[in-house]
Amino acid sequence: MLDIVAVAVAGIEADAAQACRQALADAGIGSGSSCVFGTDSALPPALAALVNGTAAHALELDGFGGGHAGAVVVPAVLAVAQTGRYSGEEVLTAIVAGFDVMSRVTEGAGGYRAHNDRGWHNTGTCGTFGAAAAVARLMGLDAMRFAAALGIAGTFTGGTWAYLADGAMTKRVHSGKAAEAGVMAAFFARAGMTGPRFVLEAPWGGFFPTYCGADARPERVLAKLGENFWIERSGIKPYACCRAIHSGIDALFDLMAAHSVTAADIVKIEVHCDETAIRQLGGRRIDTLLDAQLSLPYSLAVAAATQRAGLAQYSPPNVEDSEVQRLMRATELIWDRALATGASPTVRIALQDGRTLSRSVEFAKGAPENPLTDDELRAKALQLLELRLNRERAEALVRLADRIEASADAGEWIALLRP
Repeated sequence: MLDIVAVAVAGIEADAAQACRQALADAGIGSGSSCVFGTDSALPPALAALVNGTAAHALELDGFGGGHAGAVVVPAVLAVAQTGRYSGEEVLTAIVAGFDVMSRVTEGAGGYRAHNDRGWHNTGTCGTFGAAAAVARLMGLDAMRFAAALGIAGTFTGGTWAYLADGAMTKRVHSGKAAEAGVMAAFFARAGMTGPRFVLEAPWGGFFPTYCGADARPERVLAKLGENFWIERSGIKPYACCRAIHSGIDALFDLMAAHSVTAADIVKIEVHCDETAIRQLGGRRIDTLLDAQLSLPYSLAVAAATQRAGLAQYSPPNVEDSEVQRLMRATELIWDRALATGASPTVRIALQDGRTLSRSVEFAKGAPENPLTDDELRAKALQLLELRLNRERAEALVRLADRIEASADAGEWIALLRP
């Protein structure tokens, strides 16, 4: 929760979030009860979820797990939590429920890779279910209305990878739109609107038959429900790029540190990876922030040249740097057919002195198996929060997040997200 609000505060000035806010203003949407993080503005709950969800994903710094579940679920829950008096425990329980349902629907769709390989962006397609579940849980809807909320959410769902062709902003909006749709689905259900209870499995029009086809694995949706909680499989990003790039950056950093290698020493970088990585992350034309964040050649080049992969290395992209250009030209992605889809790549670097070094990192920094420390998370959050909030307020947010489950009114914590 802390990580998502921090990246949303930092992302509120990004182009996609600004366009979102301007569109609402142009449409005559007035103020409401739920704050736009990092600003003095407030909007109706669903639209605050739209803007904050977009901002949370705008810089590619939001955590992973379930397909950017945090950028969908957390803004949805916190927007609705400001409409009444909800305890910190209720808010956290709702977030857990949202992560679980979004991730379980993704698994039922065949898993993250299979669903995305069909061209769907599961942040948008599965996110609506997660946001609806989270808000329905927060509202305390009974079983029939909870089911209605999920059914309504399923009819709102969508989002494809078409943005990849030209770096369009729609990727950022998928998280916000899913959050908005989930919030509205829960409000509709609470008001008595019914939704299709067979929204996942209906033979004609059900989510699995329509969106997933032969990839669908419906049995996974309920597997160990209440025993395995998917939020425990989520992670937090240390780098400002697509999570699939992180293990390559870690491997490169490890090699450079272990063998005292500088960027000038590197003649060639080879990345042995799966076919999906080449299709998704092989771009070399860097015109936008998204282009840079979804480019493995650019990310490794800028990481080698600067020894960093933070926001400053991507926003704006350092494409004019001659060393970054040289290293991008020296980077080759090679399809290793022995690798399973989603497997960690092997990074191999050739050096001026004739040596060749290689490394593969199975669990990149930030993964649940290799998590950021509490201090690293707090440092990241403070750095991002202070882009819009003063030091005292940022420190209070970080400090109080540690014990929000004891709060009788989570709205008091959320109020600190205003300047």
